[in-house]
Amino acid sequence: MKKIAHYCILGLAAFSVSHASAIGNALADSDAAEGNFLGCLNPLYPNMPSGSLPTKISATRMDVDSNGKILLSNNVEIPITGGLIQAVSADYDSNNKTINKIKEGNIYYLDSYFKFQSGSLNEASKNFNFVNGKSYLSERNLLIEYQSLSGDLGSSLIFKDAHLTSCLDASSGWKISAKTIAINENSKRGYIKNLSLKVRNKTLLKFPYFPFSVSTKRLSGFLEPDIGITSDGLDLYLPYFLVLSDRSDVTIAPRALKKRGVGLEANYRYLTNISSSNYFDLMFFSKDKEAKKDYFIDDARWAFKLKDSRQLQGFEGQIDWAKSSDPMVLLDLPSNLVNIASQRDHYLPQSIKVSGSIKNLHVSLARHGYQSLNPFITNGYIKKPELHLSYSSFDGPIAYFGKFHYSDFALERPNDKFIVPSDRLIAGSRAIAEIGASSKYRLGALNIEANGSVTTKKYNLETAIDSETSKSIPSFGVTASTTLRKKLQSGISLITPSLSYQKTEYKNQSLDPIFDLHVKNGNYFNSSKQDLFFGKDRIADQEYFLAKIKWQTRFKNKHRILFQITKKNELEASRVLNQMLGVTLDDDRQSGIRAEWIGLKANIFLEANYSDERNELNFANTSFRFEHQDTQFSISRKFRRQVPLLGSKNELDYGEIAIDHSLVDGYKILAGISRDLSSQKNLASYIGLGYENCCFAFKLFASDKRLSKYNYLDGSSSLRNMAAWEDMIAVENKSRINFEFELKGITGSRTQLNKFFSNTFANF
Repeated sequence: MKKIAHYCILGLAAFSVSHASAIGNALADSDAAEGNFLGCLNPLYPNMPSGSLPTKISATRMDVDSNGKILLSNNVEIPITGGLIQAVSADYDSNNKTINKIKEGNIYYLDSYFKFQSGSLNEASKNFNFVNGKSYLSERNLLIEYQSLSGDLGSSLIFKDAHLTSCLDASSGWKISAKTIAINENSKRGYIKNLSLKVRNKTLLKFPYFPFSVSTKRLSGFLEPDIGITSDGLDLYLPYFLVLSDRSDVTIAPRALKKRGVGLEANYRYLTNISSSNYFDLMFFSKDKEAKKDYFIDDARWAFKLKDSRQLQGFEGQIDWAKSSDPMVLLDLPSNLVNIASQRDHYLPQSIKVSGSIKNLHVSLARHGYQSLNPFITNGYIKKPELHLSYSSFDGPIAYFGKFHYSDFALERPNDKFIVPSDRLIAGSRAIAEIGASSKYRLGALNIEANGSVTTKKYNLETAIDSETSKSIPSFGVTASTTLRKKLQSGISLITPSLSYQKTEYKNQSLDPIFDLHVKNGNYFNSSKQDLFFGKDRIADQEYFLAKIKWQTRFKNKHRILFQITKKNELEASRVLNQMLGVTLDDDRQSGIRAEWIGLKANIFLEANYSDERNELNFANTSFRFEHQDTQFSISRKFRRQVPLLGSKNELDYGEIAIDHSLVDGYKILAGISRDLSSQKNLASYIGLGYENCCFAFKLFASDKRLSKYNYLDGSSSLRNMAAWEDMIAVENKSRINFEFELKGITGSRTQLNKFFSNTFANF
């Protein structure tokens, strides 16, 4: 801890303090402006008197000397442009508009307050000189005692032999003593010469020069260092924040990680005409000593991500592109500055898309790909290009639609040291056309919905026995439902029963390639046409009845209750699914349940899907969130079975608990844990302690992130690969301790200490 404190103290000399944590408001203001540091206005230094300011000079006694000066005494008030002077006595020269011999003066000017024993002021030029006084700068809650103060009101302030603090009692907080404190009101910047920092009356730091900001608005400058103790040793950031314009900024941070080396990270943010969530993140290490030892990698390690969206003459363009030097770099070098991927991401997206609509026609042209972050899973296919056309029209109760997809799948396999070679994949193109219609009718209280479509697939393959394959697959469905309404004294209750029938014909697709297909998990009860797959390489034959009863009540106090029971009976097992999995599954009967209660302070959620035929759970998701006064608590458990009958390798079962509690006197604590319940291994855990008052703030945050089966779900994986993955887990487990300290008003936390407790598992 002595080392941490030492680094923190040294760091105070290296940073200027303004940084916008959010791009909102056109990147104009930082979150520090909210509430004047949690409402910490010093009561000893009042704001300008409320109500309308006087417009005329007033005093208990007024005299005029031989030179025409007005001699004022007792209860003196002199209005000036932008403020007011109060004093025991003063001389006013109306010819050159100077105020001299001000005794025991108080000046309210804009958001500043000055108190002094004696002084003078030129009302025209705003030049002044004050002696033996105190000043209060309300924007950053700074109190300054001085021997002398000179400058121009609204332009510059120069304090001599001064003491600066934001604490009501500096003896129990902090105080900076200096030979000179200079503030430029136009640039909202300042500097301190011959600085001496005292905390609880003990001198901790002396430094000849220290720049700082007197504004909470976005200003360029060094930020406070980010200091961490990690599983790879001391981790030190020294970030510099640069305001490029009202619509853009960049943060550049040299980074030193003891066991790995020295690198650079950067975050560039900017606004476009349709989005504020645009950024470019970069991480670069020229050498990584641990990677050379663990993976025999002696090259530079890097990662970047670009996210951009904008309007282009009626069309919308989007870029979501990320890439890394190797699959493990983001796990080896987790960052606090850049946001390229979370621990739970399985891949980095690499897509460019342009889309737009012309009347009833929607068009999109894209390039889609990804880089796998699992070294044992290949990167697969790149769609370049992917063309999507969709058309819809309405003719009375009937809606017609047509869809066309074209994708050219290319192989793109980077020479990655971690990737295990596999058999050659088939490349080629795929075209899918779908035409259909749907209609809605109302027969009394009964709603009837019918849909029918024909999907045609055609492949043109580069390497295959059958280079061209084509087939058409019809599908039909009908749903009948009604809604029963009952008005309650406290709200309204709705009951919606429904019955659906769906049939999709069987076509043999066993020889078709699998480009971008994924089997859905057990929770697919939320749509009437329930496809078993993501993607169109396989269209499953199905014939089933689906019965559903949905009850919901909405109360006037904004509470809501939802309860739903679903029953699905397959009339015939899917031959396409059995052929793809290489198993024999009989027709199944499934039951589903969904329950939700939403209150003002608490939420309860339950969703599950159960196979009656196999007597096993397919999917479950439960969560409970509770908020009471200063406490927020949540607990959840999630389970899913990827593919039936393939064993535990295809199961995910994990639970999460998190608590966020505000203690008395400005303290706050949070903690959480995420655990893989099938392997009995922790995925992530964290605990944090923070404190904040009007004087200073600090946070101590410890986290631990681990790999597990969660990151490696692949039913086709070999035992050899699984063993290699276990070895990698031992290497890649990460722990981290971060410490941040803030002197309120003079330094400002990059992460905003009053908001840092927003950490959740989503950040992992």
